[in-house]
Amino acid sequence: MAVPPVRPIAERRVVQHFLDAGAISMADAIAYDPGLPSRQRAFARLKGADVLRTDGQGRWYLDEERWGSRRSDRRTRVVLTMLAVAAAGAFAALR
Repeated sequence: MAVPPVRPIAERRVVQHFLDAGAISMADAIAYDPGLPSRQRAFARLKGADVLRTDGQGRWYLDEERWGSRRSDRRTRVVLTMLAVAAAGAFAALR
């Protein structure tokens, strides 16, 4: 049974909150208090990756460039993993 990718979904929802609020620069920073545990963890991961940055007063804003880079890196890892699994499957089938 397939399990949905909870981490990326929670991260996208946190980021969408900042995009919807227009918090994409220090001047537009907002206070954020994640309610769900999955979003609290996503918020902590995004802060640790400097995707979400603080204005020094407890408000946060989205660094769109870092978010784009993080998503690109994640896609690259997924594609490489899929290629490795496909190669292993082909090798096993042809053996």
